[in-house]
Amino acid sequence: MNKFPVCPIFIPANRLEWIDKTFDKGADAVIIDLEDSVPIDQKVETRTNLLSYIETKDFDKTILIRVNPLDTKFGEDDISLLSDVSSKIDAFILPKIEEADLLNDLPKNLVVLVETPKAVKNLGQLACHENVIGIALGGADLSATLGADMSWDSLLFTRSAIIIEAAINGLFTIDSPFMNIEDISSLKREAGLSSGLGFDGKAAIHPDQIESITKSFLPDAKDIEEAKEILKAFNSSKEAVIAHKGKMIDMPIVLSMEKRLKLVGIDPKNID
Repeated sequence: MNKFPVCPIFIPANRLEWIDKTFDKGADAVIIDLEDSVPIDQKVETRTNLLSYIETKDFDKTILIRVNPLDTKFGEDDISLLSDVSSKIDAFILPKIEEADLLNDLPKNLVVLVETPKAVKNLGQLACHENVIGIALGGADLSATLGADMSWDSLLFTRSAIIIEAAINGLFTIDSPFMNIEDISSLKREAGLSSGLGFDGKAAIHPDQIESITKSFLPDAKDIEEAKEILKAFNSSKEAVIAHKGKMIDMPIVLSMEKRLKLVGIDPKNID
């Protein structure tokens, strides 16, 4: 994956015609959903159609697929069949995943979706598995099983645990969608908190959410130029700490600037 998905938007797998339209509206990634948004009696046909769709398409943006739970026949078949086109899929999102042993013998581009108390308890084991490249928060399911609401404070413990485990294991992170489509001001607030906490992106459930989420996570042109300047100055010095335009620059700042560039698809090791 060349770039963290900043605003992946859920698309029902039985509505494949929405994908190009969604990218045209500014999404940098889509999560093609085989789980909740597809009725049981359509799952087999939908999976077959999705496989044919992926086989015939060349994507230049990030494609993630949420499969059905692995403890179901639907989930097993999702992974088995779609693994044939895994080179065109940036990541498989695994819902309701709780045990690290279930990740063995699967593709090496997995995102664990944390949405049960047991997943929270076992998060460290899931995050360090060699096949895992990312962690996402499923706030709706988790809050339901906890008997909590979906407010920021209610899920802050889990969000913080995700950020810590992701940092330890070098994973990208996706925060849970904001479920009130019409409340854009509250979406902006929560997206800002997500970004501040350390999430790389936040999932969307409607195109109207794309702009607010993207602005909360992506650096602007001024931020990008600052990051490049700081990295060039630091890399050209033999010192462990330098001063740049009145600011002290050491390794933690360098790592932060590198992440800033990665968010917009710039390789911090190869800047002009």
